Amino acid sequence: MLFTRTAHPAFLDDTANFRPTDKTEIFEKLDDGYFVVALEYVLEQGESQYPLEDVLDEFRCHIEAEEVDKPENPAGRVDLFANSRLERLAGAVEKLVGRRAYNVESKDEDGDTFVSFVIDDSVSEAKL
Repeated sequence: MLFTRTAHPAFLDDTANFRPTDKTEIFEKLDDGYFVVALEYVLEQGESQYPLEDVLDEFRCHIEAEEVDKPENPAGRVDLFANSRLERLAGAVEKLVGRRAYNVESKDEDGDTFVSFVIDDSVSEAKL
């Protein structure tokens, strides 16, 4: 999956519910103190819930709301990602936006199959 950009849905400008942080496009939810960011991403050929589940696990985030803004890429979607810690969410944005996140199956020396989660900048090699 490709994380193409941060987005700015209009509802984030509601100062009764959200407060901007010093991190670009990350807002604090005033009702529960969680931090949120809208990310646009595109699933690659053959992907379903993975590697999204691995992204959520890796950065200890959850999807707060789905399809919160119109994607720039017709094949993309924009979801609101949330985390209780600002620095953790900012790290996720820094490591994901403009990069490809995917799973790789490998075998160990005993022949057992395992899956590794990878984030890299091989966007030009993505299979959309």
